[in-house]
Amino acid sequence: MSVKVKKKFNIADYTGLLSSLVAIVGGLLIAFIVLMLTNPDKGFAAFTTLITGGFKLGGFKNLGTLFYFATPILCTGVAMCVAFQAGIFNIGGPGQYSVGALAAILTSLYVSKDFPGPLAWIVPLIVATLAGAAWAFIPGILKAYFNVNVVIGTIMFNYIEMYYMMHWINEYCYDALKGQTKAIPATCKLPQWFMPAITGGNKTADIGILIAILVAILCWVLMEKTKIGYELKACGKNPEASRYAGIKSKQNIMISILLSGALCGLGGGLTHLSVSGTYITMKEALAAEGFNGIAVCCLANNSPLGAILGALFLAFLTVGGNYMQIFGFQREIVSVITSVIIYFAAFSLFLKMILERMLNKQKKEINKVTGEELS
Repeated sequence: MSVKVKKKFNIADYTGLLSSLVAIVGGLLIAFIVLMLTNPDKGFAAFTTLITGGFKLGGFKNLGTLFYFATPILCTGVAMCVAFQAGIFNIGGPGQYSVGALAAILTSLYVSKDFPGPLAWIVPLIVATLAGAAWAFIPGILKAYFNVNVVIGTIMFNYIEMYYMMHWINEYCYDALKGQTKAIPATCKLPQWFMPAITGGNKTADIGILIAILVAILCWVLMEKTKIGYELKACGKNPEASRYAGIKSKQNIMISILLSGALCGLGGGLTHLSVSGTYITMKEALAAEGFNGIAVCCLANNSPLGAILGALFLAFLTVGGNYMQIFGFQREIVSVITSVIIYFAAFSLFLKMILERMLNKQKKEINKVTGEELS
């Protein structure tokens, strides 16, 4: 006869979720204060629009816009989750994302535009993924075999990418009349399938978000249910003990950073192959999607599945923020609000640590009192 043991609720198991919620509430509170100080008469209405994601004004079609903004930061967010769990602080997301985007554009323009059926968009996505991994390869080698600080290595490659991108775009895919990359052939754009139907007829909705969610689920399975994932996390938590146990640390460093770079490259490919028609302009700027992936990772507490919710939340705020001009706010206020949320998201891991310490201290006091009573 089997006996089912009901697991007792333990708040300590939810410190990650609590820290993320505290970060979100704190960020929104600061955003509200900023809006009220800027324009007291319309601050509350603007804040209401922000936290409703603009759905009150824009209707259900905004769901397609939300998916569009969530797709790239979900990919880069999952990329950071994989790398951070392995103890690799990959700050090269912007460079890997942009290289993947350009690789998808060039493949579409010169290679796959005449390919039959789905190969026309699948091949550019594969090339974008490989390009992102390739851009992470040298920082990975420097870290694994020469112990070069991975943060410095990946940041430096962000700026190398930024200037090389301008050269490559100018040489191979620059539209001088529009000041941006050439348009992607229609055959190479992501299919829409049933997405317009579930987004209120939004004609720019495509399957990019579905691919990103599938990738997030597969990465969660990899990290939680496989030997490779166990070894990656073991190296991240205690490299010395892992080496003593026979786990190959150099190999795992390379696996984690290459996988992270590949996911960032995929995000760039999905964005620039989207039906909405996204282009790269000739300007000296790093891709914000790469850095926003770090915020998604922090909100998700390094969980690929949590990254799905984190990406949707930041995209939700972005969609709502697009309506700020209606209330007399400059467009830059959206960046200010988003930055505040991101800063608080970055503190979510710190908040988790504080909560765990508080709970451990409380547990010790309870055990002490219980022990004295027993004695």
